[in-house]
Amino acid sequence: MSNKESHPIRNGAIASVIGGIILSFWAPFRALLVKAALLCWGLLTAVWEWLSSSHEIYGWVLVLLIVLSVPVLIDLVSLISRKKEHGVEDLYKSDSLFGANWHWHYVNGSIKNLWCLCPSCKNELVYSEFVPDRYNYMHDGLEPKIDFICERCNTTRCSLKGDKRYALGTVEREIRRKIRNNEW
Repeated sequence: MSNKESHPIRNGAIASVIGGIILSFWAPFRALLVKAALLCWGLLTAVWEWLSSSHEIYGWVLVLLIVLSVPVLIDLVSLISRKKEHGVEDLYKSDSLFGANWHWHYVNGSIKNLWCLCPSCKNELVYSEFVPDRYNYMHDGLEPKIDFICERCNTTRCSLKGDKRYALGTVEREIRRKIRNNEW
């Protein structure tokens, strides 16, 4: 037996009341269903009579043309909807910020896979984090910082305040600021 509460008498009473309500509306609902079915049948017979009557063109040719035009219309609508204007997400995917070349892409409007490259050799930069030890008196007054270093050029290309997450957040905020101010 499960831990969920089970009240079979209450559930049976609720089902009986709902069933009674549905059955009280059955006669008008049945009449509405009969009227709707007769209307659909009348519409189908009218269309059949019109298609089988004499025209300049046979009715089956009209039906065939209509059926064949539906995929063409769907393709046309999809082509029109695809030709959208290139926006920020299509064009602005890299920038030179804080002394390094930053690259990213967008997923549902959010910046993803943000990372930096060396401006001279295009090598991926590695990071070195400095977090001051609060128990070391020589670190008094020092703030955490992160350096992005090119291993190939052996130089520090970018230095930002905070830990890695804060530094990447700083770069992301700068990117969004440039987008807002149309500076990209």
